[in-house]
Amino acid sequence: MGYKMVFSDMDGTLLWKGLHISVENRKAICKAVDKGIDFVICTGRGVFGVEPHLRELGLIGKKGYAICQNGAAIYDLMDMKLVLKRSFSPNMLKPVADYARTFEEIENFYYDDRTFLCEKLTPVVEEYCQVMKTTPRLVKDPTEYEGELTKCLFSGPRKHLEKIKAYAEELLGDQVNLFYSAENYLEFVTSGVDKGTALEAAAKEAGVDLKDTIAIGDSDNDLPMIRKAGLGVAMKNGEDHVKAAAAYVTERDAEENGVAEVLELFL
Repeated sequence: MGYKMVFSDMDGTLLWKGLHISVENRKAICKAVDKGIDFVICTGRGVFGVEPHLRELGLIGKKGYAICQNGAAIYDLMDMKLVLKRSFSPNMLKPVADYARTFEEIENFYYDDRTFLCEKLTPVVEEYCQVMKTTPRLVKDPTEYEGELTKCLFSGPRKHLEKIKAYAEELLGDQVNLFYSAENYLEFVTSGVDKGTALEAAAKEAGVDLKDTIAIGDSDNDLPMIRKAGLGVAMKNGEDHVKAAAAYVTERDAEENGVAEVLELFL
């Protein structure tokens, strides 16, 4: 098939140890882009944690998109301006944030475009901000933020996250979408937002049929785009239920240039 657009997750998929794009992956991506393939990073990260990698790949200033915050924010690569934003009121999130705060080991993080907010400035948060090239804004409660939020992330033990997820779903029903992006990360976005709907929107804007798209990922939050794409790919290191849903599972994991494997094999 003539695939024209590739959507790739970052952590656990594209990046080596969550930090760098390997030389082999970068060469394969640049080769695909030179052939006219659109390469779209599709991640749960805020845009501040994506731009350095877009620059490394030479994608900024070119035609295309970057999908951030699990589909809640889409940016135009030409000028890195926000072209789609799906947000929710901090007031809707407040009771869930209050409940999450009853667990001592849980941390609450909030996002809006290029703004990152947290409730505690811990060594882990400081390290995260160094990696993501962002400066945190401290708040005691999400309602202190004057705008709307695109994402909330709850970090901590899975046993606590499961309780928070059940509480939020019972309280808010179909107003929200909740999913795990890692073992210790529970993400909260507004209803209808996920990587699959973002993939569909970006492909439509680019004039590319869904059958001509590839999506590569490893975690629960990647499932919607893996199911939506013409070819859904799961990484060797991916979660079992994600691999079960994929049409192809890589022979190499994220540390072994699995993205390059996909590009070389199918493009």
